[in-house]
Amino acid sequence: MTTLCLNTFAFSAFAGAAEPPPLPELLAAVHEAGFGAIGLDVFSVLGYGRPLAELAAEVAAAGLRCPEMLGFVVDADEAAALAGARQVAEACAAFDADFALGMVMRAPDARCADLFARCAEIIAQAGARAAVEFLPFTPVATIADARTLVAHAGTANSGVLVDAWHFFQGPDTWATLAGLSAAEIAYVQIDDHPELLPEGADFYTECMSRRVLPGDGVFELDIFRDALVDKGFDGLVSVEVINPGLVALGAARYARAARAAVGRYWA
Repeated sequence: MTTLCLNTFAFSAFAGAAEPPPLPELLAAVHEAGFGAIGLDVFSVLGYGRPLAELAAEVAAAGLRCPEMLGFVVDADEAAALAGARQVAEACAAFDADFALGMVMRAPDARCADLFARCAEIIAQAGARAAVEFLPFTPVATIADARTLVAHAGTANSGVLVDAWHFFQGPDTWATLAGLSAAEIAYVQIDDHPELLPEGADFYTECMSRRVLPGDGVFELDIFRDALVDKGFDGLVSVEVINPGLVALGAARYARAARAAVGRYWA
């Protein structure tokens, strides 16, 4: 059964928020907007300076789950990658999260696949799956790149995170999305953008500052949804809109707008 989640990374200092809201304010905003789940990032969680079990209890008391936890990075520093996996695994265990989001910043060759699999095993021991995100401005730029890593780590421990922004702004096609099986999908993030970016655009800056709510941009999100549902996907759908203008509205208005927007596509 589909779970609708609000990813709150846009409110983190890591994403550029000047004054991240206190956790109780964030939780109240997400719950009152009608979401049953909240996406958190380990950097903000550790920044609260409180025991993980205490923070997780606060999430549960607000009537929410935390199914996604960002994140870990796989790059040339293998020791740092494994340390990051252990850190996010600890958070996943405390919050009973289903997925740890990972970004891979090195070419998905054999050594990279081995390292990702080791990270995924650490995360699996905490009861979660490693969700690898393909991004058009990283070495893992396509669905095929992400599938290569997941095939090596196994779908029991890992899956592909399908973010609408990266699908529509990257080189993938409807055919490559169709080739991705439901078993390979970890979860889905939904968002939109005012335009399809041309080759040579600053994809990172656009991704981190100009996303808009689902339905307010040019992405064909109804077709995107149908392509996923038709293959049997019925899991976590997380709204992730990183836009300082929307964040400036405050957590409550942001959450209400996000819930109304995702409701255009997923009930």
